[in-house]
Amino acid sequence: ERNWFWLWSYIFSAVAYFFVGLLAGWILAGQMLPALQFALSITVWGVFVRTVTVWHATWSVNSLSHIFGYRNYETKDNSRNNWLVALCSTGEGWHNNHHADPTSARHGHRWWEIDAAWFTIWMLEKVGLVWDVKRPHHDTVLNR
Repeated sequence: ERNWFWLWSYIFSAVAYFFVGLLAGWILAGQMLPALQFALSITVWGVFVRTVTVWHATWSVNSLSHIFGYRNYETKDNSRNNWLVALCSTGEGWHNNHHADPTSARHGHRWWEIDAAWFTIWMLEKVGLVWDVKRPHHDTVLNR
């Protein structure tokens, strides 16, 4: 955040989407105007809509998951598990579980609480790309 690298990465990504879309549009249509329209469409959907969607999913974790849902654990806050937020945020919506065990990499503590982020971390651990993964400490967790 301090050196603005994130902004340059984002700009590079947008430019790459545009030029790849322009090239693909040119190959598919053989004319500049349809190629330009395709490139702009790819850039809007692949960069801007995707970014806004990810922002909303991320922000909903700390807003909706403190208002709607159920609680597996009694914590000092009002955190809740919300299946819709969990689905949109790859498991971050199991927010009450996270507040009960904040150092755990796994937020889905019940067998039916699908946690795609945990599955990714688990797979990376199995192939040796990550290590020292913290698991949940609670007795209710199945299949540790």
